[in-house]
Amino acid sequence: MDRDVVVTGTGMVTPLGMTADKTWEAVCTGTTAADLITRFDPDGAAVRSQIACEIDGSPADETANDWIDGRMMGRYAQFAITAAAEAIADAGFDPSGPSWTPCRVGTSVASTFGGLSEIEAATGQRPSPRFLITALANLAAGHVSMCFDAKGPNRSPATACAAGAHAIADAVDDIRAGRADIVIAGGTEAPITPIGVGGFDAMRALSTRNDAPEQASRPFDADRDGFVLAEGCGILILEEHNHADERGATPYAAITGSGLTADAHHPTRPAKGGQGLRRCLERALKDATLDSDAVDHVNAHATSTPTGDAREAEALQSVFDTVPPVTSVKGALGHALSGAGAIESAIIATAIAERTIPPTANYENPDPACDLPVVTEACNAPIDAAVTTSAGFGGTNATLVFEQA
Repeated sequence: MDRDVVVTGTGMVTPLGMTADKTWEAVCTGTTAADLITRFDPDGAAVRSQIACEIDGSPADETANDWIDGRMMGRYAQFAITAAAEAIADAGFDPSGPSWTPCRVGTSVASTFGGLSEIEAATGQRPSPRFLITALANLAAGHVSMCFDAKGPNRSPATACAAGAHAIADAVDDIRAGRADIVIAGGTEAPITPIGVGGFDAMRALSTRNDAPEQASRPFDADRDGFVLAEGCGILILEEHNHADERGATPYAAITGSGLTADAHHPTRPAKGGQGLRRCLERALKDATLDSDAVDHVNAHATSTPTGDAREAEALQSVFDTVPPVTSVKGALGHALSGAGAIESAIIATAIAERTIPPTANYENPDPACDLPVVTEACNAPIDAAVTTSAGFGGTNATLVFEQA
C-alpha cells in the first residue's frame, strides 16, 4: 500500500528569527544575517574570517519553552527543542492528545558538530556528570524524543552539510515503510566557536569580507570568496497522508522523492562537473516519477564558495534542459551545516504553500561559470514541484523533491 508523505508543520530557529514565520518573512525581504562574530573574540582566536550568522541569545532566554533545560541540553539541542515545539504546534498536534500515538512517532534530527561549545568549555578540566548529554551529537534527537514522547524510530545522521536533508529522507522512508505515521525530522547545528570557525578558516573556506559582513555570503555571484558560517535549526513534521487527512490537517507540501549519492572523489572538493550531485538529482526525480521539465523551482545548496557553486551549476545544467528559477537562501542565512538542508526544506515547503519563490541575497554580479536563472527578488509563482539540494564534506549528497500536496 502506498504511504504518501506530507509536511504538516514547520519550525525554525535561525539568525533571522526564533520562529519559522520570522525567518520566512526576513528571507523574502532579502534581509541578511551576517555580522562580525560576538560569541568569542576572533582576534584572540587568530582567525582571518571574523564573520558569522549568529543567533542572538539562547532559546532558554528568548522563548517561553518549558521543555528547555540548559543544564542538560547543549545549545544545538536547545535549538532543536524550540523548533520542534513550534513545528508540532504548527501541525496541530498535542503530544498528550489522542492523535499522538507515541510508538508511531519517530525522530530524525541531524547534527555533526553537536555540542561543540560544550566540548571546548570542558577541555582541560574534569568533565561534569552532564557533559556527555550536552555534547553528543545524537542528543538533539534524543532530547526531542524525550520531550515530546516520540517512541518510534530515532536517529541522528552526522553527514556534515547534507545531514539535515539525509535526516528528512530517512524519515520519509520510515513513513513509507510503515515504521511510523509521524516523524519529527530536521537538523541542527551550533558551530560558531573558536574551533568551529578556526577549522574552516584554516582551510580557507570562509569569506574574509570583514569590512562588509552583510555582503559576505554571495551564492553564485562572481565576487564570492567563501561561505559564512551559521548556526540554526529547521524541523519538519512529516506525516502519512491518510493520517493527516483523517485529522483534517492541511499540508504545506508532499515529499515525493529523495536521492542520495557519494562523489567518491575528495574530502572537500566536489567531483568534476558536479557528477555526484547530478546523479543525486536524477535519482530523486526518478523516485518521485517526475520529469525534470516538471520542476518549477530549485532551492540550491550553493554555499558561496568559488568551486562548490560552479560545480553545482554544472550539475543543474546537466539535469535540466532549461534550468528553473534558482534560489540559495544562504545569501541571507549563511551556512548552518547540518541545519542547512533542514532549514531550506522548511523554506521550500513554505514557498510551495505560499506560492512564493524567495530571493538570493547579495547576487549582484553574474558569474559565467554559474550561468543560472538566479532569483533576486521574491516573486509570486505557482510551484507544483521543487527540489532542494545538499552536499557535504566527504562527497556526500542529498536531493529532496517537494510537490503540491
